[in-house]
Amino acid sequence: MRKQAGWLLAAGIMMLGSSAWLAPQASAAAPIAGKQTVQAKSWPQNPEWNWSGSGNNNESDQNSGSGSEGGSDSGVVSEGGSDSGSGNSGSSGEQTGGSSTAIEKIIKAGMDYWGTPYEFGSDRDTDKTFDCSDFVKWIFKHAADVTLPSDSRKQGAFVKEHGNAQTDWHKLKRGDLMFFMSYEGSNASDYSKASKSSERITHVGVYLGDGKILHTYSKASGGVQTTDIEGTTWEYRFLFGGSAL
Repeated sequence: MRKQAGWLLAAGIMMLGSSAWLAPQASAAAPIAGKQTVQAKSWPQNPEWNWSGSGNNNESDQNSGSGSEGGSDSGVVSEGGSDSGSGNSGSSGEQTGGSSTAIEKIIKAGMDYWGTPYEFGSDRDTDKTFDCSDFVKWIFKHAADVTLPSDSRKQGAFVKEHGNAQTDWHKLKRGDLMFFMSYEGSNASDYSKASKSSERITHVGVYLGDGKILHTYSKASGGVQTTDIEGTTWEYRFLFGGSAL
């Protein structure tokens, strides 16, 4: 009996020692599995997320569904503009003669780029992507040989210098440039305190007539497109417009 008890006691000690040795292995495996799960969740695959850091610029649309964007060409290398087009046709709402022909060429060129991806600070030497001012500059240059400045604020100054500024968008002519302030909200009341005469230009597009604008303003919106103006934040944000020809 003593031998049997001794044998059982020894077996119990061995089993206890074995389980004590195995326990750390089980507990060590749990953190590894958990870490792998967390690591997998830490790399999202959303194609709309911008890992380049340029998503912090104002021009990227953070207000989907409202046709609105922060709009900014800050940081874009700009160049001087020159007036190489013909004069304004007046207040008839239409362009005439050579000016009308140039406008139609510009608009056709712009429509041919429908859906071209948006990129803030896009390369001014290619047409693979555009931001708002690059798009305007490109189609004016390549369709009508008119050289505009490279950023929206200087493009606005270019229009003003030629005495073509109009603060009522309903009076704009087809092919006029439109300039906008930053997005402040989706309601007209969000812009009631804005001093439109001193607000900073943050976006530019081409007026098509019939209350529509041709422009580009965000990746999420799909790049180059046409957008309605009336009753949208584009109307609330509008500063002035005018001919660049």
